[in-house]
Amino acid sequence: MKDIASGLSRFAPAGRTFHGSDRRAPLREGLRGCGEYGASQTAGRFYPIACVALEVTQRCNLDCTLCYLSDRAEMTYDPPLSVLFARLASIHSHYGPGVSVQLTGGDPTLRKVEDLEALCREINRLGMRSCLMTNGIRASRAFLTRLAAAGLNDVAFHVDMTQERAGFHSEADLNRVRRKYIARARGLGLRILINTTVFGENLAEIPALARFLRDQPEVAFVSFQMQADTGRGVLRERPDAITQASVMRAVEQGYATPLHFDAASVGHASCNRYTSVLTAGGRAVSVLSNRRLVPRVIAALERVDRNEDAHIPIRASVLSMAIRQPLLALRAAAHLVGCVMRLGSGLLRGRVRRQAVFIHNFMAADALEDDRCAACVFMVATAKGPLSMCAHNAQRDVHLTTPDRVDGPMGRHWWNAAVKDLSDRPDLPDLDDPNIAPIKRLKGQLRARRKNVKGTR
Repeated sequence: MKDIASGLSRFAPAGRTFHGSDRRAPLREGLRGCGEYGASQTAGRFYPIACVALEVTQRCNLDCTLCYLSDRAEMTYDPPLSVLFARLASIHSHYGPGVSVQLTGGDPTLRKVEDLEALCREINRLGMRSCLMTNGIRASRAFLTRLAAAGLNDVAFHVDMTQERAGFHSEADLNRVRRKYIARARGLGLRILINTTVFGENLAEIPALARFLRDQPEVAFVSFQMQADTGRGVLRERPDAITQASVMRAVEQGYATPLHFDAASVGHASCNRYTSVLTAGGRAVSVLSNRRLVPRVIAALERVDRNEDAHIPIRASVLSMAIRQPLLALRAAAHLVGCVMRLGSGLLRGRVRRQAVFIHNFMAADALEDDRCAACVFMVATAKGPLSMCAHNAQRDVHLTTPDRVDGPMGRHWWNAAVKDLSDRPDLPDLDDPNIAPIKRLKGQLRARRKNVKGTR
C-alpha cells in the first residue's frame, strides 16, 4: 500500500462545533462543487448528513477477512461516557435533531449494556435517532429489549462470509443466523437493518441473498457494502468483477424487477446507490420507477421547506405540497397505487412493506478522492469533529490517538484511546508498539504475520 499519511492532511475533521445558520450548506456545497447536486439529489437538500458513526469501542469478537478497523485498534481502550457524550454534543451541533447516530465500533455490544442505555437516552434527549450496528453475537433478546426501552430506534445486523463464523460455508447457510437475529428484534419497535459485505467469494450468491432479504417483511433497510482495500483485513484489493454495476444487477436479479438505482441520489453517485421498494408475498416493485416524477416531487418538497430545521419534516412537507400542488400530489398518489397493484398475487400472500436498498462503494485507503470526501454523507465522530468515514478509516490510528478535550464540572481533561483514564494534560502517549503486544490483542494482518513468524521458529 502507498504511503497515505502525507496526503491525508487535506481531509480534516469539521471541528467540534458548527458555526453557521444552515446545517445543510456544507454538504450541499460539497455536492455542488463536484457536480452531484442535481434535481434528484436528496442529500444537502432534505438533510445535512445521512448518518454519523459514534465508535464506542474498537474491540470486536470476530476477526473478519475484510475489516475497516486498523491493525492497532484492538490495543486501545474504550472511550469514557464523558467523551462519548461530548461527541454526541458535537454531532448535534453540526447536524441538529433528526440525524441518525450509529453506535458502532468494533462491536458495541462488548460495552456494558448500561453504557449503551445511557447513550441511547442521551441521543433521544437531543432529538436524534440511534442505531446499534452489531454482528449480533451478543445482541440477545434481553439485551435489545433493554436498549429499546432506553430509546434505541434501529438495529443493524452485519452478517456475511467475511466473518468466518464456525460451521457456516455459504451466505445461504448464514440465512439461519439472519433469521435468528431478525426474530430477536421482532416486536420491540426497532427498525431492522441487514448489512452484507460483497467480496469475491460471495458475489455469485448476492442474487439469492437479495431474494431472501426481499422476502423478510420485518427488514426495513438492506445494505450491500462493496469490498474496499482499507483497514486490517487479510483480503485487500477488490476483484475487477465487483463494480457498482455488477452489484446492482445482482440485487435486481434477486428482487426480480428493475430497481431504478439512478432515479434518486443520496450523496455522490460513485459512493452510494439507493432505491425504495414495495414488497409483498415474494414480489417487489420499485417506488422510483417514474423517473420524471421523482425530481418533480423532490423540487416540490424543497419549495415548501422553510429551512428552519436541519432535517426537513417529510410528512408535514408532503401535506403542504399536496395543498399547494394538488395535481402533482394526485399523480404521486396514483403512481403509488399503481406500484401496489403491480405486486399482483403477492398481495394475497402478505402485507405490503417498504424496504430501502443501498449499495455502498467505500474507497480504498490509498485512493481517496477529494470530491467524494467533500460530498461524504457518512461521517465518523472524532476528537476534532465529524470526518468522512473513508478518510477516517484510512488513518484511523491518528484519529484514535488525537487528544479529546472533555469540559466538565471538574474542569478540563483530556483523553485518547492509548490511555485508560482521563488526564489533565493534553500530551498523551501514542499507541503501543504492535511488535511487543500480546498476540491475543492483535487482529487482521498483524495477527497473521505474528502467527507466521512464530510458526517458522
